[in-house]
Amino acid sequence: MKKILLSSMLVFSFFANAQNKTLINNTKQEPARSFKKSNIAAFKNAANANYYKPNNAVGSNWFNQVDFIEFVSTGTQVFSAMHLFPDSAIILGYTTGNQPVNPFIHKAACYIDPSFMAQQSIITDKFATYSLDSVSVGYIYERNTGSSNTTPDSVIFQVIAENHALDYTLSGGGISYQDIDYNFPTLEVKNTMTILKRVAVPLRFADTCSGSLYKQIKIATPGIAPFTNSKKVGVVISFKPGYTYTPTDILIGDGTNIANKNLFMILSSEQNGANTDPTYYGTSGDFTSDMTMSYVLPTDVRYNLSPGNWNGYFIPTYVYTTPFAFESHDIGFKLTTTTSVKDLEKDGFALNQNQPNPFTKESVINYQLTKDANTVLFNITDVTGRVISSEKVSGTQGAHSIKLGAYSSGLYYYSLIVDGKSITKKMIVQ
Repeated sequence: MKKILLSSMLVFSFFANAQNKTLINNTKQEPARSFKKSNIAAFKNAANANYYKPNNAVGSNWFNQVDFIEFVSTGTQVFSAMHLFPDSAIILGYTTGNQPVNPFIHKAACYIDPSFMAQQSIITDKFATYSLDSVSVGYIYERNTGSSNTTPDSVIFQVIAENHALDYTLSGGGISYQDIDYNFPTLEVKNTMTILKRVAVPLRFADTCSGSLYKQIKIATPGIAPFTNSKKVGVVISFKPGYTYTPTDILIGDGTNIANKNLFMILSSEQNGANTDPTYYGTSGDFTSDMTMSYVLPTDVRYNLSPGNWNGYFIPTYVYTTPFAFESHDIGFKLTTTTSVKDLEKDGFALNQNQPNPFTKESVINYQLTKDANTVLFNITDVTGRVISSEKVSGTQGAHSIKLGAYSSGLYYYSLIVDGKSITKKMIVQ
């Protein structure tokens, strides 16, 4: 079901199942531990950014909205550190009046569709196919429990796929996006979402950041089947402390209130400068568009107490007005294009390598057609040429997937035959 999110400058309304729901009408302030400058040269070097490969190149590249904006408009972004903590019982820090402040952001996330990311010519067509090789996050980590504490904290990466049951539109700018389902009882992404991988990365004393200089964590994400550009992939970031804490423990200290627990912050930016609205690079009405859509899970949703009825959903940072303007998180995606648009233009269709390969119980094969075909057959043969299976598959223009079940161990060949022309590839069953 298509759901529409309407917004104004201060009041937001959400329409679903014919019920009018009032959304958040008060804005959040940036935390006191914000910083307004970043070492961009080091950032770009760390991200291995390269947005100027030849047209329709097949290969690997990092896609990061924060890095991309720096290429487009150098020095414009304003950066802040956004605190992530799984609970609001602990004290984040104190105001100038010595009043305690609690963490209010508990998870951060980002969806990506690289074909809607301007100023790059690697993935420019929805018929192209890409695989996710790695993900990254820029962070600041302060280990206030000291070097003698060897118990690690963890940053959790959850790789997710799109869910078209969660299509929304923000009015005003016609911004289309897909939301992320949240499960309050389990405090996790709902299992109705497609969770492709979960990775926990330990954080120890060596991972601390001195002088508010950020670092990056990069992790490999093997075994995820390739995507077509009609689909998005995303990452949800959360922090899991390796210590127990009480409500009086402090994450950010001062001369009076000494920090005694570890703190994890994710780098975020206001892409057009302080107190400005972001630029939307997507297409209105296309819910697979715009990789700039970052999300937060704030306290009211975390505890299922949202006065604006955001319960059950991550909140896109677009819906907040200034001064809370974390528009893009520093979450990166290393993508490899496996089929170029040039090949599609030459043959009219493309067949991708099955993923994973080798496989045991199941695998997925993607193929793309630039136009409708009369007949499309998918065949599997063994090394002797004996036909193991043959089926007629979709011949409509666009991207398609074929799911494979279990086969006996060995080497096989699979072929896509489109109106008499064929492509054949090998696969291994273990």
